[in-house]
Amino acid sequence: MNMKKRFFYIVFALVLAIYHSSALFAMEINFKFQRPENAPYFIGVPELNIESDEFDTLKLNIRSATDTAARLFWASSLDPKMDQQKSIQFNIARSENGRDYCFTVPDQNPNWIGYIPQILIYPENNIGGITIQSGKALHGDLSSKIFSGWQEFWGPRGRSVIGSTINVIPASNLFGTPINVYFYWLIAIFFGCSFAYFAYRPKPLKKKTPKIEPLNSALKAALAFSLGLWIALALNSDLNYFNIFKSNLKYAGHTLAEKREIAYGSDYYAFLDFAKQKLPPQPVKFAVLSSRYAPDLQARIFLVPHILSDLENKETNYILVFQPDPGQKIKANNLPIYAKLNENAYIVKKAIQK
Repeated sequence: MNMKKRFFYIVFALVLAIYHSSALFAMEINFKFQRPENAPYFIGVPELNIESDEFDTLKLNIRSATDTAARLFWASSLDPKMDQQKSIQFNIARSENGRDYCFTVPDQNPNWIGYIPQILIYPENNIGGITIQSGKALHGDLSSKIFSGWQEFWGPRGRSVIGSTINVIPASNLFGTPINVYFYWLIAIFFGCSFAYFAYRPKPLKKKTPKIEPLNSALKAALAFSLGLWIALALNSDLNYFNIFKSNLKYAGHTLAEKREIAYGSDYYAFLDFAKQKLPPQPVKFAVLSSRYAPDLQARIFLVPHILSDLENKETNYILVFQPDPGQKIKANNLPIYAKLNENAYIVKKAIQK
């Protein structure tokens, strides 16, 4: 085959590849978000039917008056519940004109499986100052993965201290994996390349190189490279700890009640205080129904000696209902109200089954 024909086939193959890729990446599902009346979250409309294997990336454009954190939830055909197991936490930056947020979902949470009928965004606070301007599901490419990974690394999960590895340095996340893992692979690859370089580099004809020299040179280079990465990890860890320190400054100079109000949110803290007054003095088992993210933790701590239990537990007699979603409200409406703070915050009682 002559050079011209070979060049033609190569160009033709590249054109086909680019065309196929662009056609694939052009496929997307556009949707909007609405906030149900008095609800602390936004829900995707109309009802979606996203095939998780084909559409693995979500892009949102969000306008916010302040910096805050939020959580992305989804329901699936295999599990229709919105829960923490199917969620991703992320930061929302202040933006007057809107800012793009990208999630390669399977990289950050393996529970993006089956068909996805519903998506929900739950801001931690300041929901009145947030507008989700658009949303789309698409088949991600390299640029979206880089965007998603960068966002994750600097997001709340990436910057939080979640544990350590064998070098006892807390690890931030990148593409759902501790960044230390990537550094270990880099060190191993660098050592292999260094050894190959020192072993096969051109040598003087008259001078004999000891067989051990390539190994020693590669070890020294790998040690210097490892030290550089170790320093980078240490600085990254220090930044994590500084962020924790900075986030805790908001509690300085406040009373215990004020600290709880900051940590729980004023509305939820008022409801927990109401529940503490209304529940019987003796320890009882209770459950929580709420669209709020992770309401169980604060209730478990604040309502001691009462015992947090599962809704289906036969010994659970009291159910705390706070800002419920429509499905939770239907469950609660079938039970008699025990005490009521307002229309979206009350306690219902169910009979103990023996």
